Amino acid sequence: MHNKVGSNVKILTPCSIDSDLSDIKKPELKVVGTFGRTFRQNFLLNEKYLILNHGSFGTTPKYVEEYVEYYSRCSEYNIDKWMDQTIRPMIYNSLERIAPYMGVQDSTQLTYVQNSTTAVSTALRGLSFEAGDVIFKFNTTYNACSNAVKYICDTTKAELFDITLNFPMTDEEIINATTDAINKVKQDSSKRVRFALIDAIISVPGIVLPYHEITAEFKKVGALVFIDAAHSLGMIDLNIDSLGCDYFVTNAHKWFYSKRGCAIFYVANKNKTSTHPLVISHSYAPECEFGESFLWQGTIDFSTYLSSNAAIDFIEAVGGLKSIQSYCRNLVHQATELYQNKYNFIPLTNEKSQIANFVNMIIPNLEYGNPKHDKIGYELKNTILTRHNASGVFYPHNGHWNIRLSAQIFVDLDDFDNYGKIIVETIKQELNELS
Repeated sequence: MHNKVGSNVKILTPCSIDSDLSDIKKPELKVVGTFGRTFRQNFLLNEKYLILNHGSFGTTPKYVEEYVEYYSRCSEYNIDKWMDQTIRPMIYNSLERIAPYMGVQDSTQLTYVQNSTTAVSTALRGLSFEAGDVIFKFNTTYNACSNAVKYICDTTKAELFDITLNFPMTDEEIINATTDAINKVKQDSSKRVRFALIDAIISVPGIVLPYHEITAEFKKVGALVFIDAAHSLGMIDLNIDSLGCDYFVTNAHKWFYSKRGCAIFYVANKNKTSTHPLVISHSYAPECEFGESFLWQGTIDFSTYLSSNAAIDFIEAVGGLKSIQSYCRNLVHQATELYQNKYNFIPLTNEKSQIANFVNMIIPNLEYGNPKHDKIGYELKNTILTRHNASGVFYPHNGHWNIRLSAQIFVDLDDFDNYGKIIVETIKQELNELS
């Protein structure tokens, strides 16, 4: 048996709070098959759909979907009891359960938000920025979060500094680029290194950054540090308490199997008083508790947030995160070798520390900067999705067209091989039509 993370946390159920809810049948957790193609039986996926783009939106197991429906039924059974007496202990208990997976001892520093983008805007809009304040991000920062930073710089006196990362790069080169940027700003006595937005795992390219070391560099100069770990929960091991950041957000719906719209937002205790939800509601006063202000922003269906409970149950039932991570890492390694040897793709990175559940490869048959090739590249995702009902992510980076593919417990090497054939054949066909 694997060791359950946070197994010492007492688990609350709707029935343990309101005994009348025992009238409603709970879903049964049944796991069918082994990791690979046969494991799709545990999900609602169309058998004809080749999904190698799990990273963008996540995929919810049947059991989690059933539990979302169960929670919704519980709420409808007696909505007054559910809202007034049941939902708060259920929400706070679910955060206690997920806290060990995030490396957080004090779960009162956690709250739910819809997604990582929401948390970035929440943190930024709770701060005051003055002339000379500099906000740092990277050229690889997720576009939605980049726009949040740009909005702050457009509406306050804060200035933006973009740190350029062009892969392939070593971790040392990434850290050096960070320190060079910090030192450049420090040379101007009128400037202050105020805020840094750092990815734990970049969206595209899908590369793990040395975010612990980058955080340490910014903390040396007194900056507030926000870690955008949208892809991290479930993909890599987390230990926020040892990180020393001010804010941290991760989507539970990407790699942790929760329902879409479930993200966990960490705010260090010292930053709670300046951090308010984007929607100000009943719980706004100096004496109001941080968790309550985020919990109650108006009437919603809380089933999506509570889906993290079912996600944890599912993860533990299939062998735990270590088993999932091991399968995905091995599949990434095999797929990278396959694309390199069979299709002449080039790995975007060979740094082991930068590789988790994403395959990132340079596509040899597309020339970035060639107008005809670029037209194909920008349309390739939808072209393949429409013609072949198959998904992956194509993106330009550092003068090349690249592919980002996701390893998951319901795909195998044959899936990657089939998609590789589709890529090569589609590009050839599109080039022929444009010639």
